[in-house]
Amino acid sequence: MVTPTGVIGAAALARHLGAWRPAGPQPSYRALADALRVLVLDGRVPVGTGLPSERTLAAALDVSRTTVAGAYAALRESGHLLSRQGARSVLRLPVQVPAEPVDLGAEGDMIKLNIAAPAAPVQIVHDGYRHALECAPGYLTGSGLYPNGLRALTETIADRYTERGLPTTADQILVTSGAQHALRLVLDIRVSPGDRVLLEQPTHHGTILALARHRARAVTIGLHPEHGWDLDQLESTVRLQRPALIFVIPDFHNPTGLLLDEAGRIRLGEISARYRVPVVVDETMVELGLDVAAPPPVAAFAPRGAEIITLGSASKTVWPGLRVGWIRVDGRPDTYALARYESDLGGAVFEQFAAQYALSHLDDFLPARRDALRLQRAVALEAVDEHLPGAVPVRGVGGLCLWVCLPRPVATATAAAAAELGVRLIPGGSFGPHGGFDSHLRIPYTLDPETLAAGIDLVGQAYRRAIGDEPCTRPADAQALPDRLVV
Repeated sequence: MVTPTGVIGAAALARHLGAWRPAGPQPSYRALADALRVLVLDGRVPVGTGLPSERTLAAALDVSRTTVAGAYAALRESGHLLSRQGARSVLRLPVQVPAEPVDLGAEGDMIKLNIAAPAAPVQIVHDGYRHALECAPGYLTGSGLYPNGLRALTETIADRYTERGLPTTADQILVTSGAQHALRLVLDIRVSPGDRVLLEQPTHHGTILALARHRARAVTIGLHPEHGWDLDQLESTVRLQRPALIFVIPDFHNPTGLLLDEAGRIRLGEISARYRVPVVVDETMVELGLDVAAPPPVAAFAPRGAEIITLGSASKTVWPGLRVGWIRVDGRPDTYALARYESDLGGAVFEQFAAQYALSHLDDFLPARRDALRLQRAVALEAVDEHLPGAVPVRGVGGLCLWVCLPRPVATATAAAAAELGVRLIPGGSFGPHGGFDSHLRIPYTLDPETLAAGIDLVGQAYRRAIGDEPCTRPADAQALPDRLVV
């Protein structure tokens, strides 16, 4: 889906094209197509711009209409132009994603309800990389290694924390290759094999994998589907178990969408100070409030003696392909910067500049993204009600997914049947450190409404197969679901 951004006249487009004509044997239509493609790739003509008709552009360029028609045809073939009868042709970026290792074979055609991640805000990301190219010359003579992150990016992140009510300087930020990388650095420093880590359940699948990698012992507290966090139980568990860390996702929790209020944030800080236990706060969803905005960060309420380690990421807010995250601490993050030397020497310069641009332009795309997510969430809720009668979604107030309780505990069988029907779905057990949750499914609402509705329709069919209401032709080994990407 391309959002229209206006039109460009033939004379203006001719000025942008400049000296586009081929100097060698290249056909004129191909040279024109290449020149038009460059205009959209470097941002001089925005994605979604309507192009002039073949006749008027041919007149402005003093070429045959056949040349312009051939160029437009080449752009349609490469995915850079969308044409519809009776409407202007609109510039776009290719939407066909090549198969990757996680998409081999039939996986490439699956409806992927295993990934709760947004598509890129195309123009912002392209403008971000153009910004990176403009900034690059001053950095190319150096090593390109900045273990704590580029100063421009750490300042942008710090400014955002300050705007949200938590005064922060760039020296308090360590840039990482995503929030998952940030968590692993924290675990490297703060957790030894056998140490207890207290966390909610359900929780993000990547957190479970990180704890297993560090051979930590997960101690869990359940989230109530309406009331969320029971902080009395959390404090009692801390007092009895003495964990090395507390890990929480208080902002539009993944997978429930729940939000911890200010009183709960104050209580978390008090627990950290009273029991001298660090609290790791995952803020990757913080900008995705759909019904309400998030309160100030947990660290903004922390009393003296509390230790709050805040993790953030551009993955859920901007695009997972940027692979930029960060750690925010009260002092300097030097210990974590030293720990990263075992895995890498610093983040990619161009990605950091692109992320810096995107994060400094949140207001340019987040309102539209939230509107789209609200629509997609409404479609998902309606589809669940229609195709999974009796299922009860948690009424979260933001984030990217629904946490759905099924009438019967057959989530694993439903996921296996869904795979047979063309939907990649993750059963609830993947979000519990000790398994369980076979009455639950996580259903992201990040796909377009039509695909989302079709996918949930197929999930409903899979559920009916799982409970025996429809015939199942599942192969004998389908219950043993292969490990797949869960985001």
